[in-house]
Amino acid sequence: MGLFSTLLDFKQPYTAGEAWVYDHLIAPGVSSFHGPFLDGQLDALPEGARLLEVGCGGGQLLIELAERRPDLSLVGLDLSEGQVARARRRTARFDGRVRCVVGSALDLPFEDARFDGLISVACLKHWPDPQRGLSECARVLRPGGRMLVIEADRSCRPEDAQAFVESWKVPSPLTPASRVFFRMVVADRAPALDELEAWSEGLPLEEVCVRRVPHAPAIVLEGRRR
Repeated sequence: MGLFSTLLDFKQPYTAGEAWVYDHLIAPGVSSFHGPFLDGQLDALPEGARLLEVGCGGGQLLIELAERRPDLSLVGLDLSEGQVARARRRTARFDGRVRCVVGSALDLPFEDARFDGLISVACLKHWPDPQRGLSECARVLRPGGRMLVIEADRSCRPEDAQAFVESWKVPSPLTPASRVFFRMVVADRAPALDELEAWSEGLPLEEVCVRRVPHAPAIVLEGRRR
């Protein structure tokens, strides 16, 4: 496949080139997606909790979580072997407290009720069967465990999309093309709010909330495992 094969099929793992582009140019701006929710997610976790990140990419969020909560046991999962290798290198300094594995969101390689919390950011659009993936996420949560899933919003406001793209680490002459890429490729293949609401129905969750992320071209699903 070519350098940007996932432009043709978002369900395929990133190639090495795509992983590098996302990791170095786009990932720094993705914090605007999870920033408003991270404090609440961390505050809800008990001392010594186990937290899973589905779609960990190069490990940037795992590092932030490990630094903010030194008591946590963290696992990152990603379909891309290259991204997992990168995340392992970056998190090696945490002396085994962070583990990164290759795997699919549609068949999480963990037993039932394994984790106290789960987070997934900008990964849902890559799942061939989002509803199955969400069911898997709920399955591996213990009762009371909190799920936080955030994804780009197909119906995002143009001004939010523009602000997000301007946070990417791309040369300024490429910003106009990057805006088109986000709106026509990334957001277009992401779910709309009503789709995420429909997928959340039937999940074994309580306190479910599906809404837009303030000032970001993203939507969020939150809930607690019954």
